[in-house]
Amino acid sequence: MKKFQTILLATFLAFVFTGCITRDKGRTYKYEAAHHPKKPHTVAGVNEGTTTTTTTTTTQAAPTPQYIVGAYQLVKLDKTAPATASVGQTYENKIIVDPQADVGEVVLTHYLPAGATFMKAEPPPASVSGNKLVWTWNELKKAEKQTVTVWLTPTGEGVLRSCSTIHAVPISCVVTKVGKLELTIEKTGPATAQVGERVPYNIVVKNVGTTAATGVEVTDTLPPGMSHDSGKRELVFEAGDLAPGEAKQASVTLIASERGTHTNTVVAKSTNAGSVSDTAVTKVVQPGLKVEKTGPPQQFLGKTANYNITVSNTGDTTLNNVTLTDIAPTNAVIAGASGASVAGRQATWNVGTLNTGESKSVNLGLRASRPGVTVNNVVARSGDLSDRAQAQTLWRGFAAVLVEMVDNPDPLLIGESTTYTLKVTNQGTAEDRDVNAVIRFPAQVTPTAAGGVTQGTIAGNTVTFAPLASIAAKQVATWTIKAKAASVGDARVSAEITTALLKGRPVTEVEATQVY
Repeated sequence: MKKFQTILLATFLAFVFTGCITRDKGRTYKYEAAHHPKKPHTVAGVNEGTTTTTTTTTTQAAPTPQYIVGAYQLVKLDKTAPATASVGQTYENKIIVDPQADVGEVVLTHYLPAGATFMKAEPPPASVSGNKLVWTWNELKKAEKQTVTVWLTPTGEGVLRSCSTIHAVPISCVVTKVGKLELTIEKTGPATAQVGERVPYNIVVKNVGTTAATGVEVTDTLPPGMSHDSGKRELVFEAGDLAPGEAKQASVTLIASERGTHTNTVVAKSTNAGSVSDTAVTKVVQPGLKVEKTGPPQQFLGKTANYNITVSNTGDTTLNNVTLTDIAPTNAVIAGASGASVAGRQATWNVGTLNTGESKSVNLGLRASRPGVTVNNVVARSGDLSDRAQAQTLWRGFAAVLVEMVDNPDPLLIGESTTYTLKVTNQGTAEDRDVNAVIRFPAQVTPTAAGGVTQGTIAGNTVTFAPLASIAAKQVATWTIKAKAASVGDARVSAEITTALLKGRPVTEVEATQVY
């Protein structure tokens, strides 16, 4: 009895899971089966121990009674086909695999009926063996329906029985997201700065990966020539954990303490993403402006002292709007300043642009009005930069003695008198001292009286005047001598003048008097 019941049950289950369609007086049957979780079943075409499926087969306008075995379903299998077909007329079977849960190892097997020619299938089967078409899916999600269409062409009259089986097992998946760890760091700052300038830098560390970077620490190492208010040579910033796409920023202000090109390196380290680094290069420059002035250490009053003024760019940067301004001393006047704008005692040159290492020169002429030392200053300017230079000149006066002597009247008769006028003129720009005058008369003329700026003494035919202490510039000293004609002849009267300037070498003036 038990053996008979077992055969009957297996026959029933095989009928249910085969999913066949049998046309019987216009009726259509729909079969569904489900696997009970506590007791696996063996299904036709399905291995022992796998979960069961649901199979549904329909035709046009057919009733769909259903049979359910077990507590739940894994896959529903729906099939449709036309109620009738003609010999030589192609028709289609449509099979719909409808997962009721997430399943794997899904195998759909369709058996071609005898009496029909297989034309094609969409999608194409994974394998074709005899009258068996097989489709497979590694995994199907719940409600992820798959539609298979098979085209057949009947070759003769009769009933075409198309059957399909489905195999599937429950699938359980766990997801682990695998990301990429990657940090970037960027440090930016000015390309150039001046010595003593405060230089701002910006540091950005960013997680460009797809998983979190942990324990991120940023270390900024200062190069020689740059310093920080704290006095530290390494500046450390704790960035902490960075989520994917997250960035953190830090600002650092350094002091450019030395001239030169300085490379600043920053490093970002993390506990799980390694380290990255970046550099910022800043050229620290120092603008420089220098002016020099040269001229004669001494010059005589009345002459022009010529000065050369040179302005130079001694720094690392281009200088713009460079100007030179020279103001003459109070006892001097500007005698020449080519290319300058002159206003009173001030001369100004617009030099313009000076490139690194470039120099330009101008000339200035001065004349002093009195003796002494003059200090002439010039100032060069470009923006906040300035420099000064000066030149000293000793202005000296000079004495220039002009001696003149005339007689009146001339000629003379014996016994007549005439007057000789002696003039000594200082044509120079400085006084002369210790002026001495000696007049010598020939036998034809005899001096009788002498006077003038100093007292004269007559000794025979020689007249000597007391020394004149000084004679100022442009001053005239005058002496007169009266004389009487004593004998006929060409009388030549000579005057000898000595001064401190002449240093014992007299200047002689001769006046001729004719006596008849």
